Amino acid sequence: MLKRAALVVVLCVVACAFALASEGKRLTVEDALAFMDVSAPQWSPDGKLLAFTVTEWNRKEDRRDTHIYIVPATGGEPVRLTNGERGESAPQWSPDGTRIAFLANRDAPNPSAPSAPRNQIWLISARGGEAEKLTDEEATVTQFRWSPDGRQIAYIVRDTPKDKAERDKQKKEKFDAIVVDSNFIYSHIWAINLADHKKRRVTDGTFTASDPQWSPDGTQLAFVAGKMGAQESSFTDISEDRNTDIYVVQATGGQARQLTNNPGSDEAPRWSRDGKQLAYLASTDPMSWAEKTDLMLLDVGGDTPRNLTGAYEDSINGPPKWSPDGQTLYAAGATGVYGQLLRIALNGGAPQPVFESRGAYNAVDLSADGQMLAFAFNDAKAPSNIWIANASGQDAKQLTFFNPQVKEFTLADTEVTKWTAPDGLEIEGLLVKPVGYVAGQHYPTLLYIHGGPYGQFSFGWNRNAQLYAAHGYAVLMPNPRGSTGYGHKFETANLRDWGGKDFQDLMAGVDEVVKRGIADPARLGVLGGSYGGFMTFWTITQTDRFKCAIGHAGISDWYGFFGQTDVPDLMAYGLGGLPWTARETYAKWSPMTYVDRVKTPIMITHGEQDRRVPIQQGELYYRALKRRGVEAVFVRYPREPHSISEPNHQIDLANRQLAWLDKHLK
Repeated sequence: MLKRAALVVVLCVVACAFALASEGKRLTVEDALAFMDVSAPQWSPDGKLLAFTVTEWNRKEDRRDTHIYIVPATGGEPVRLTNGERGESAPQWSPDGTRIAFLANRDAPNPSAPSAPRNQIWLISARGGEAEKLTDEEATVTQFRWSPDGRQIAYIVRDTPKDKAERDKQKKEKFDAIVVDSNFIYSHIWAINLADHKKRRVTDGTFTASDPQWSPDGTQLAFVAGKMGAQESSFTDISEDRNTDIYVVQATGGQARQLTNNPGSDEAPRWSRDGKQLAYLASTDPMSWAEKTDLMLLDVGGDTPRNLTGAYEDSINGPPKWSPDGQTLYAAGATGVYGQLLRIALNGGAPQPVFESRGAYNAVDLSADGQMLAFAFNDAKAPSNIWIANASGQDAKQLTFFNPQVKEFTLADTEVTKWTAPDGLEIEGLLVKPVGYVAGQHYPTLLYIHGGPYGQFSFGWNRNAQLYAAHGYAVLMPNPRGSTGYGHKFETANLRDWGGKDFQDLMAGVDEVVKRGIADPARLGVLGGSYGGFMTFWTITQTDRFKCAIGHAGISDWYGFFGQTDVPDLMAYGLGGLPWTARETYAKWSPMTYVDRVKTPIMITHGEQDRRVPIQQGELYYRALKRRGVEAVFVRYPREPHSISEPNHQIDLANRQLAWLDKHLK
């Protein structure tokens, strides 16, 4: 009997060894960072080539660099077109297909402001070779567009202050005080001639211009105008202007003509092929952060705009694209956790989804003849690559095969799951099972909360979820009320209730995975960033069921947040008033109000240069918890904004998170 028992043990050991040998590697954060990000496909005018971008980890310089590649539409090995030291972005084909324009910063770093971007427009032959610098502006060029005849490029750049010499003198002498909300600098449209590099100003005034679009005959430019500018201390223009309009101006310059006067946001104008109409996106309420965005159609002559998607229950995302016959528009939408391209007929009818298979479709481009689509596609087990399909979304074909090493790893299975909230509302989310999952076994489980609140988890590649799963955790990623992709009514269902019913949605999801026998109720963790960081802070004031928490860039006090953030109107909308008119609401939904209840160990992380959620929010929560004797760790990341971008910091953050989770859940 002893010999038989020993034989059984040996056979078990051998079986386990074979199982481990057949199982792929488990993903680490370094492995995940080594995956390339493939995006932004653009058809050449003749439809024979595609330009696209690839972003990869530059280990030596501790950053991610983007370069431009070209691949034949029939397939083949992609060719890297650009090789700048600090990368390139925003490739655009010339109308004749012989050249590609792009943005790059190839100047020597400014010693007084080494992190200041100074992207300029460069040109390179589509066959390769040395790139030629086209613009040489003091400020960074943010957007550009070829003229239809290929002889000019319109671009957006911030104005040089009229008193720049005096300002430079003040900076040198350190008499450089900044008066808030004054001395704004605006961005405007310029056009440059490619033959002689002569430039001219197209727009001027106390407004910021963006997204220039040439009319098909090249005589006019449509653009977006907003009333907000930026101060010199900021390297980027303020982007939260929620009252913008569409204008047109003669390409030679002059007085711009206003086409829309909607009190909300009008953006992304795109000309019809005959130049008689503009399609654009609009939302009507400037104070609403969850306002439905519709696809609009406007006769340039001045008729009332027509709403093409009023009956569609969700928002339209991204610039529209015209079919060559002018009868159809393509635009991005969403169906729950799946991204989708919609086909919208101008003669009426509901928008129709283009793609049959489900996944994450990004940066879709339509060929000039309207016959083919190119897009970046990823799903829960594969990073993005470039695909093509016909205009009906069928006969999809993968063109690029970056990241072949993904096959070396055992990746977690992800399933779409649904449950019912206490008030009967159906909630959807994603459940990522731990690598090596065995049915019937209970696992330590993480409640992973997305930011926003007007955001979502989609059925695409999620590096963090795969890392946690590789480390033995089940990961629940819910889309509670307030998430996008489920219709406007669902998206606004948490107004004046941040931490109320959406919190109940989250808890019901945790109950569901416990009920299914996957989550171990004694080993639960909660984590999230931004609004997900707020919900993490909030959750541990409301329940002790989680054994540990991780909150990144979380809000702890809405009242103080109003005066610190760059988006104060978000609270006025979501909490139903201003701090002095809705004081009780601000206090009711602030984690600091209930900080004396917290017992859960928490790791707090924050970027020191975060303007969206300034670091004082994390410091306040941390200091209160330490004073109360709660186990708390606070990690600050120098130079980092709202999200952690430097690869070495990303490695540090991921490893700290996993160590913290292991300590408390294993």
